[in-house]
Amino acid sequence: MPDAAIVTDRFGAMQIVRGADVSAETILNVIEMPGETLKRSAKTHTRRVDGYIVKSSEGPVPIEFIRHTIDRNRYRRAWKAALHLARHGIPAPRPVAHVEWSVAGMIWRHAAITRFIDGCQDVEHFYDGHLREAASASEQTAYLNRIANAINAFIATGAIHTDLAGKNILTRDGESFYFIDLDGVLLNTPFDELHQIQLHVQLYDSFTDRCSEDLLLPFVAALKPRDHGDFGSWIARVKAAQAVRRARTVAAWKREGKLP
Repeated sequence: MPDAAIVTDRFGAMQIVRGADVSAETILNVIEMPGETLKRSAKTHTRRVDGYIVKSSEGPVPIEFIRHTIDRNRYRRAWKAALHLARHGIPAPRPVAHVEWSVAGMIWRHAAITRFIDGCQDVEHFYDGHLREAASASEQTAYLNRIANAINAFIATGAIHTDLAGKNILTRDGESFYFIDLDGVLLNTPFDELHQIQLHVQLYDSFTDRCSEDLLLPFVAALKPRDHGDFGSWIARVKAAQAVRRARTVAAWKREGKLP
């Protein structure tokens, strides 16, 4: 979506920044409709409204005034990231609008609206359902290589996804891939060693219970930068960090009563 196609509207305390191909009336209607809740926490509510996904912030207004105003750029990340990826031809939910509610420069709520991507599974569940038992090792390797190529293309645009576990990569057919949860995307940030190992740990954790090492290590190697020396040392760091990540996840599940 070119910048010239971006329109800004103001309706009282509500500011809408939208693509010109979607009317302000449509955005207002989508915001007001309850839709189908997909995910909800103390801070955010994600719901489907017809052909749209609305991810909005939630919480007590006095606290939200402080949080949203001080950290306003973080709440605009998903919109900016969606525009950035669209400009570079990277498959992701199509950006529709970003909405803010404010008074005298103090913001208390944000919402990001994107198009709904129909008929997809995340890459973990697609692997479980279509490849884990039924496909040959070479077919599974090819699938993981396609994911690695898509991720490398994403990174080549200058974007960093700080939560790029398998659950945030969608596919319909195992051939093309969509990146979601874009409020975790950073722009104009160096893809340094810290971000690199974070990415590899997340993806290793996504597939380590699904794939043999014979499949998983070449996948990580396809993502590995060439400037960090021996791959054996690198993968040892990835495995150690993944073990810590998994222990923290299991501990959180226990506290919340969600342990499988």
